[in-house]
Amino acid sequence: MTRIEPIVLTIDRWLSALLDALVIGLAGLLLLLLNWAVFARFVLNDSVSWGEELPAHLLAMLTFIGAAYLTRTNEHLGFDAVLRIMPPGMMRVVTALNLVLMGVFGAMLAYYGGIAAASFGARSLISVDAPMALFRGAMPFGGALITLFCMVRFVGIVTGRIDPLDLLPESDA
Repeated sequence: MTRIEPIVLTIDRWLSALLDALVIGLAGLLLLLLNWAVFARFVLNDSVSWGEELPAHLLAMLTFIGAAYLTRTNEHLGFDAVLRIMPPGMMRVVTALNLVLMGVFGAMLAYYGGIAAASFGARSLISVDAPMALFRGAMPFGGALITLFCMVRFVGIVTGRIDPLDLLPESDA
């Protein structure tokens, strides 16, 4: 075990815990806000001003952070049936290529998402006094995490520390 490996494993555990908390927190907050908006409108007969705008922005945040979460947990969309029937050497090459492509996508998402988030400057949401950059910042954050996860796994695949089968989702069989 190299000296950097324990550091990478510690960072990985912290990032996993952070992503777990963010995804659960955002999904829970979204659930509460949507239920309150419906309750206020149909039971109290008093619509909330943020009933559409805030949940839409939270859903966008959940989408990008959730994409990083799914990349971390190997549950993202993929065609693993073809990969499972390949010989081990070919499986390693295809997995490495897939990680490179996903990493490039994540990097582009981080870069262009950062530009988009910065373009909102100090503007706030219309219905609540919350900065739009906070919500738009989820795009570069998610993209950066996707890139980071793919880079670490790429190194693991290339060095042989990670078996390509370990990166496949659980079998349905």
